[in-house]
Amino acid sequence: MNGLAAFRLPSFVSLRALALLSVALNLFLGAMLLASRHPPGPPPYRPMPDRFVERIAPNLSDGDAARLRAAFEPQRARFAALSEEYRVAGQAVRALLESAPFDPQALRAAAEAARAKRRLISELTEETVFATLPDLSQAGRVRLIGSGRGF
Repeated sequence: MNGLAAFRLPSFVSLRALALLSVALNLFLGAMLLASRHPPGPPPYRPMPDRFVERIAPNLSDGDAARLRAAFEPQRARFAALSEEYRVAGQAVRALLESAPFDPQALRAAAEAARAKRRLISELTEETVFATLPDLSQAGRVRLIGSGRGF
């Protein structure tokens, strides 16, 4: 008896099923290989205050989340202006990093200017939250401040 004759497929498995399983496995492995070579891009950009509010809102009741969103809405233009100033300051830092000759004092001054813009964004966020706290429920205030995700 040769080796092939001794090997028999169980009655519930057919060659057609094995071929289909093989094709499915190859497609799965091909998709995994393709995904590993082309990682997904970054998440879509969301401006301030949207990033902050949407990170915090799931911890709050629907009413408190709506009040928090409403409090940040009038600040949207100010956040947009500060974010643009921060972006420009960051570009200045990158330009100094790439410049020749390298000027460490200019880089330090540009980094401080960028940090100052970032601080203004943080301060505006904090002031808006502090102004909103009286409008939130007690549970909402505890969740907002005590969640570890806000401050």
